[in-house]
Amino acid sequence: MNIYLIKTDSRVLFLEELKKIIPKEEKYIGYVYNKNIEDILEEATYVSLFDEKKYVVVKNADFFGKDKLAEKEEKLLDKYLDNPYEKTILIFMTYEDIDKRKSITKKLISKYTYLELNSLKGYELIKNISKKLSIYKIEEASIKYLVEASLNNYDLIMSEIEKLSLIFQKNDTISLKQIKEIVASNINENLFKFTDAVISRNANLTFKILKDFLSVKIDVLQLINLLIREFRLMIYYKIYANKNFNVKEIAKKLNLQDWQMNKVVKNAANYHLDDLKDYLLNLAKMDFEIKSGHNDKNLAFYNFLMMYFA
Repeated sequence: MNIYLIKTDSRVLFLEELKKIIPKEEKYIGYVYNKNIEDILEEATYVSLFDEKKYVVVKNADFFGKDKLAEKEEKLLDKYLDNPYEKTILIFMTYEDIDKRKSITKKLISKYTYLELNSLKGYELIKNISKKLSIYKIEEASIKYLVEASLNNYDLIMSEIEKLSLIFQKNDTISLKQIKEIVASNINENLFKFTDAVISRNANLTFKILKDFLSVKIDVLQLINLLIREFRLMIYYKIYANKNFNVKEIAKKLNLQDWQMNKVVKNAANYHLDDLKDYLLNLAKMDFEIKSGHNDKNLAFYNFLMMYFA
């Protein structure tokens, strides 16, 4: 098969699959789809001087899912699928869900190769990472810490494993203490920074961190849940404060440490209770619509932030 469609949620998994498709000594021509399929197909059909096999990789090929090709472009792609150039291996890749009802998607899947590469979760993820780290002497607690500190994100975990390979040799012992010192806490720090940026209405910093998160495939639902928690804490604080509970009593009721409670008090001072309730309601509604498949999570969250900062 000389045409592939790969749907994945992981950049690392995609690159690992490319290594299986493309021989080590070969290079590929890379494209990021930007509303123009014509240039890509022209490259795919171009006959080189030496008549060599070539590999063309098209990232963000979201037109197999929610996006649409212009009528002219779809006809060009449809024609190419009927008669692809035999010397070209054409690889389409998307992070978005594909729509198997689309005629162009259905045609590619039926005639060529479709791969769905999803990151492992839970026990299977731990098992996979344990296997990758088996060249070291490392305890399960350390592996679990590595996975959790990397937010269970396969791409982030692999980045940390690569870091370990620069420090340790085969058969070296890696302690939990060393893992904690080495593994990046910057993701967790950035989660706190993101939440603080939203609560303090720093739009520039919010969208900058959000862009970084999306580039490493951090799930937007995780960010939504963090904000839900922050708004809920501020609401509870205001309700208890209105009932004349003091800060220490409220901290005990909310099970917060002093520094956490002080932060909630400081943040809540910038909001009216009714506004907080509206934001929480909008976030909860958005969360439900995303999980029930009625809304694209990235677009929905972006629209919420635009409304919030307006």
